[in-house]
Amino acid sequence: MRIILFGGFLGSGKTTTMLQVAKYLTTTRQETVAIIENEIGAAGIDDKLFSDSGLKVKKLFGGCVCCQITSDLLRAVESIHTSLSPDWLMIEMTGLAYPSKTAKILKTHSKSYSAFKIVTIVDRGRWSELIAMLKPLVIGQVSGSDLIVLNKADIAGEELQKIESELREIDAHIKVVATSAVSKLPSDVLEEVIYCE
Repeated sequence: MRIILFGGFLGSGKTTTMLQVAKYLTTTRQETVAIIENEIGAAGIDDKLFSDSGLKVKKLFGGCVCCQITSDLLRAVESIHTSLSPDWLMIEMTGLAYPSKTAKILKTHSKSYSAFKIVTIVDRGRWSELIAMLKPLVIGQVSGSDLIVLNKADIAGEELQKIESELREIDAHIKVVATSAVSKLPSDVLEEVIYCE
């Protein structure tokens, strides 16, 4: 089972991106996908979108996946691996979580995966606003990511090169792809997202 952890601030396009990746894996590659969704509130916002797309969703509620429900997440990962044994497990982090911290916990305590990747979705249109107001959170979400999907490249916003440069100042090893998940993601972007070692 390969795991992709999707992070990014609220409204960055995580759900839209994940749906396209899941559809690509299940239709083009004929592989199985399970999804764990995490929400801050008492009920999921995005699970209807996932279920309407024919995907089964394991919902974890009650707070930030990186600190409050770690044991629930580990149990969910083990349960999915044992009962479903999917080719892929995609975990959608809450918009306030630090993906690298959750990845560290999973890598330390879970033996249920063969490959692991952190993909963080960054909202091009709100980059300056978010980095100005929530810099520690944004840096925490970006740091340690294997891939940044610079989303909403179709809308007015900052120059892509400027944002890419600022992202690489945060983490020099980050790979960045620019796209817009509102339209169909190109196959090269989808392949980049699912490329796991």
